[in-house]
Amino acid sequence: MSNPSKPSSANPPKETFFSWVSIVVKAAMKELPKRSKGLVIQLAIVLFFQFAFWWRPVMDLIPPSISGPIIFLTATFNDVLPKTIYWIIIFTFGKRLFTKIQKQGFLEALRPIRQLKPELMNSITALRLKAWTYLLIGSGIGLIVANNFASYSRFSGARNKFDKYFIAIVISFTISYLLGEGRKHWIFKMARLVFSDLAKILKLNYRYTDYHTYVLLSGFIAGLLLDAPLILMQMMYGGYNLGFILLGIGVVSNIMTSTPGVKNAKAVG
Repeated sequence: MSNPSKPSSANPPKETFFSWVSIVVKAAMKELPKRSKGLVIQLAIVLFFQFAFWWRPVMDLIPPSISGPIIFLTATFNDVLPKTIYWIIIFTFGKRLFTKIQKQGFLEALRPIRQLKPELMNSITALRLKAWTYLLIGSGIGLIVANNFASYSRFSGARNKFDKYFIAIVISFTISYLLGEGRKHWIFKMARLVFSDLAKILKLNYRYTDYHTYVLLSGFIAGLLLDAPLILMQMMYGGYNLGFILLGIGVVSNIMTSTPGVKNAKAVG
């Protein structure tokens, strides 16, 4: 007699964010022995730049015209989190994009960037007035993140400078490219699973679609880029202030909107 507490093979358990991450991690662990040599080389490169150019005696030996661009392009003076994100992008997305440019040419390789605009406009049309709510929320979060990334510095007088903000530009370009690659990309599945799990935990009857992902992340990209003029205007907390204002307006607007979800939009996931 079968155990009723165990899910039958005909009705497998519904996929969640953590179950999906578990599968991804297991697959990565299987590939680890094959990629260990390359990972060690990449880690050695990162550590070399981080320790060599962080050490004052080395900086004093190299002219600022040389050390400056190297520090800028290696994110040496950034905080640990944005620095880690930056190097992960360089060795994964950056490597893949470089190979694609070599094989297909510059213009063809950047086709996904051009595809983002029509997909965004289609998503805004589908979500209607709700789209502006999600754009505001995404933009607010983007501004706060960009200001946070740019504010870290080992020197108190160098906070919220444009060289620290460079990582925000790299992140905005990467997300734009991933969105433009289409809905089969992992970023859409991750978003669907995260919001599905949150809706279940909070017991919300909320329909989340890929349209939401396009609009939210497009707003996030816009927020990252909007911090640039605030930094140039030397507004130390400009990104934080404007970000929290936009985020607050977006949240209030979302609460006040009549029916959550998307009308006439097919739910995904």
